[in-house]
Amino acid sequence: MNENEILIGVCGAHMSGLPLNWQLTELEASFVKKCKTKKGYRLFLLENKTPIRPGMIYDSSVKSQLELEVWSMKVENFGKFMKQIASPLGIGTVFLEDESSVYGFLCEADFVKNSKEITSLGSWRNFLCQQQQ
Repeated sequence: MNENEILIGVCGAHMSGLPLNWQLTELEASFVKKCKTKKGYRLFLLENKTPIRPGMIYDSSVKSQLELEVWSMKVENFGKFMKQIASPLGIGTVFLEDESSVYGFLCEADFVKNSKEITSLGSWRNFLCQQQQ
């Protein structure tokens, strides 16, 4: 990666083949890799969003890891990407299993208090597969 690129971790509707992936590809982002977060991330279902999507929070008391994708985007396109992100989601630092970090989607913690936790499934794709059964 060079100074003109930014790495973005996605764990939900922005992943490859899912409904919001176009927001990355339209801004010329390119897929880098699949990986996992470091331990401590939790995933919740945000049912009042269309399309439905997850909200991820960090909680140092848990030992769970979540699957995500890392994408590379030109720095000059990042502002355009950010303008498409609405509360309760935001961009923050997400730590990966190898202790490196990327920018990624995090959810406002108060918003998930009454949301269904889906952390045990390990990924948004696993949740979607479960819904199709």
